[in-house]
Amino acid sequence: MWRLLQDALLGTFGALSGPEPVLYYRKPDAVPGAWRPEEGEEPVEDSSRKYTVAVPAHRVDELRALLRRAGNSFDQRVMYLEVGGYAEFLEVRPEDGFLEV
Repeated sequence: MWRLLQDALLGTFGALSGPEPVLYYRKPDAVPGAWRPEEGEEPVEDSSRKYTVAVPAHRVDELRALLRRAGNSFDQRVMYLEVGGYAEFLEVRPEDGFLEV
């Protein structure tokens, strides 16, 4: 599954031409974390991978859409995105689709 995300990132942003190249890197080790599904429920612990992707500001909406598709592919409810130091929690919806194989 992780390869699908890498391929989608490269396919969407890696072929960009112009003065602003797109760069990404993946931390090789899983990042531990936890989240609470609903108020009063026990936290769910899991491991994630952290990617850093540099895209021009006018393409951030494309990245948001790609992450929502990744969220469906990874069976997630929310995807975390940080843009310019500000955190965003992207709600994943069925209509966002899935990463393509």
